[in-house]
Amino acid sequence: MTQTFEKWKSWYEAHAEPADPIEGASLYFEPEHGFFYYKVFPGGVLYIDHFATDDYQYLFRRAREVARRLGCREVTTQTFHPAKAYARLSKAHLDLKYSTRGANGKWYWAFTEVLNDVEGNRT
Repeated sequence: MTQTFEKWKSWYEAHAEPADPIEGASLYFEPEHGFFYYKVFPGGVLYIDHFATDDYQYLFRRAREVARRLGCREVTTQTFHPAKAYARLSKAHLDLKYSTRGANGKWYWAFTEVLNDVEGNRT
């Protein structure tokens, strides 16, 4: 479904939380599939912030491509959605070290996928 960024953002905010990106984040947007904000952290970590899509697998593949293009070694994200469901969907590993309670009081599970780690990742 093709939508403007404003419509995707509005949909996300109605179903999740305000889509206020972290400082210094960049935007990846495709009208057909949604958006995510991202930022590269030291050590080659691409952090995904606020992810809105109608096709999670498709857009997460784009996130992996962005990470590789930027020379990152892993992709990390956080979610307040149930950890078990997110792990099945994302193929990433639960990362308790970075899981935390947000300023809004919600618990955020952190997930990390090491790129090109055939043994460690499930894909």
